[in-house]
Amino acid sequence: MIQLQNVTKVYNADGMPVEALQGATVSVAEGEFVALVGPSGSGKSTLLTILGAMNPPTTGTVTIDGIDVYGLSLERQADFRHEYVGFVFQQLQLVPYLTALENVMLPLAVARMSRQEKVRRATAMLTRMGLAGKERRLPGQLSGGEQGRVAVARALVNDPPILLADEPTGNLDSSTGEQVLALFRELHDQGQTVVMVTHNPEAADYADRVIHIRDGQTV
Repeated sequence: MIQLQNVTKVYNADGMPVEALQGATVSVAEGEFVALVGPSGSGKSTLLTILGAMNPPTTGTVTIDGIDVYGLSLERQADFRHEYVGFVFQQLQLVPYLTALENVMLPLAVARMSRQEKVRRATAMLTRMGLAGKERRLPGQLSGGEQGRVAVARALVNDPPILLADEPTGNLDSSTGEQVLALFRELHDQGQTVVMVTHNPEAADYADRVIHIRDGQTV
């Protein structure tokens, strides 16, 4: 499903080149649950954004489902993200003044379907996440675990083949974090491909395979 080959990423920091990735090579099979583990600054989040077609590598190739992602035009890259990738962020990034249902519908804004169909799909995804009956609640009216489930529902409402998560438990208490990780494991058991960045070895234990990243290199 995912192939990164000899990927480097060099940023310009005050006129000085900084290598975030140095020849990283990663392979992820369809349906795998992989954890990218490393200390802060190791390059793991950079690697995830490159995977998600959000951050072009300086050198190297990124192939997902046979598609040369960065060989696409910028417009097609946006379409690719919409079709292939769901994101769960550390901050969850729920819009506080939108209901759970409206938050989940956000990725469908550009979809060519009726509002009725968008509501149906978002409602079905919230039900799948165990949030039936809470569609009209604002994020502040939900528990931390429920907010995490809304974020996952939003990431999956387009039915993307790949779920990317960047430190999804970083701002959650241990109990809520375990709920979110258990949900990832459940989704994986249903065939979802999951790639998760974490610095927490206990979170990484939920994955099938751990890829260690150190100083911009995969170990």
